[in-house]
Amino acid sequence: MAEQLFLDAPSLGSLLPSELFARLRAAGTSIVYQDKALIQARGDARPGLSIIREGAVQIGNPGLDGSFVVTSILGPGHCFGEMTLFGDLPRTHDAVAKGATVIDHVSPAAYERFAEANPALTRAMLGMMARRLYATLEFADDLRRLPLKVQLAKLLLSMVREGRARATHEELGARFGVSRVAIGTALGVLESEGLVKRSYGGIEVPDRAALQRWIEHRTMLAPVRG
Repeated sequence: MAEQLFLDAPSLGSLLPSELFARLRAAGTSIVYQDKALIQARGDARPGLSIIREGAVQIGNPGLDGSFVVTSILGPGHCFGEMTLFGDLPRTHDAVAKGATVIDHVSPAAYERFAEANPALTRAMLGMMARRLYATLEFADDLRRLPLKVQLAKLLLSMVREGRARATHEELGARFGVSRVAIGTALGVLESEGLVKRSYGGIEVPDRAALQRWIEHRTMLAPVRG
């Protein structure tokens, strides 16, 4: 099962009782997308909530220079498109399937009917969106204050699952809008200090607490304790 990368916020599925979440997905229309298929494009006006049932979705934007900056990679239980529901805004990013992917698309009318009958959905959506905004504000501040090696360390720390962060150099580079060479250089610094170890398809983090301390000694703001 694909896991969420690059976005330190809970999935909608984790915030709702499993039976309620299953009924929400059933209120939508399921569509199967093949690997690398475009699910939505920046500027699309079609409103609705898109919930990942299977596979993974890469969220990002292509630049006019041919570059592609990845905002997040989402897995089962995550959703996107909430801004089209609550802000009547067009889609801000491309969404591309990573591997065979199944999406349940919930229309605005179906969402409104479901939310009226199930107030827990509104609470879960607000909590999810608040956490996403929180993470985005932290990331924006880091981009202005911190060198790449510290930004990368913070990202890896948020991604660690069972001592490993699953991401390639290309994915990490796309996250920060830099080359894989720049990512390799930053990883080399972290590796030379014994904080990470590069491996195929991921980065091992042998001591999460040590990486946390290294970050805290180099950030320019007091850490926020959750």
